[in-house]
Amino acid sequence: MELITPVSPEKAYFDKKIVFLAGPIKGAPDWQSQAVKDLADLDIYVANPRRENVMNFNLDLQVNWESRFLGLADVIMFWIPPKVADVAGRDYAQTSRFELAEWLAKTNYNQTQKKVVVGIDDAFFGKSYIVKRLEAENVRVYDTYAETVNTVHSLLKSGGRVFFTSDTHFGSERAMTLSRRPFQSVKEMDESLILNWNNEVGSDDVVYHLGDFGDLNARPCLHGKIHLILGNYETDVLKENPSFYEQLDKCFESVSEHTALTLKNGETVWLTHKPSDCKRDMFNLFGHIHGLKKVSINGLNVGVDCNYFRPVGEDDVLFFKNAILNHYDHEVFL
Repeated sequence: MELITPVSPEKAYFDKKIVFLAGPIKGAPDWQSQAVKDLADLDIYVANPRRENVMNFNLDLQVNWESRFLGLADVIMFWIPPKVADVAGRDYAQTSRFELAEWLAKTNYNQTQKKVVVGIDDAFFGKSYIVKRLEAENVRVYDTYAETVNTVHSLLKSGGRVFFTSDTHFGSERAMTLSRRPFQSVKEMDESLILNWNNEVGSDDVVYHLGDFGDLNARPCLHGKIHLILGNYETDVLKENPSFYEQLDKCFESVSEHTALTLKNGETVWLTHKPSDCKRDMFNLFGHIHGLKKVSINGLNVGVDCNYFRPVGEDDVLFFKNAILNHYDHEVFL
């Protein structure tokens, strides 16, 4: 376990999972220090917003730091313990309540890879209202610190799922413009693609990227073990500069022109960049055509432009595979 605090050195924190310790600080016991100890056996980062020294406190820097690591976190642990002291001019846990609502909404009540784990002590006034509201969204509220931190521990150890994506085109103004992506700038596009990716994909998950990755500088920012299927952009660069393969090989777990992959239910799919390279006797996953067509008679487009700018999970691939082969009529493919 490595600790991140508001005064930690600036660096990229993308090589391990991150848990953010959210919850009250002012008027609360130092439960964060106990959480750091309880998560110490994991190879993760723990982001603790509690400062040892409050001298020269800068609100803007603190808020910016918290916003950054709340966004990067794989798991956000909210624990609201009993109040141990009154703080003049503020209600206990007032910021924590706001952040809890904010981040549950941002994860669509835990429908993404980023998880919000909520624990509230029975002595916290207002707990029953929060529990009632979250019950309606199928979000469990744990009653003890032990239950809360143990759930976080379990989530941080999980992983190994499989995702598919294509045509991210990181850093490409041309792709943003011609595909009419809903972003105001390339910077906004890249940041949104990275955030969406990391909200779905954990550090231990596997992603098959079906080509046209774009700027390789985005790779360190992305969770997961990434296997690259060459797209036409990579192929064009390799024709001009064969040594480019060395850069690709350093960035990705593997690099190939196409490959067959067996899914968790034992079925095999063909992974390729262009629809024209699909196999007639197999189900295919492809990209290249951006948002022009999501399904073919024997395949699925996993490109970001027709998948809400995020990777597609293996369960979704199996769902569409079944729908395409067994339920959609010929009108779908005209």
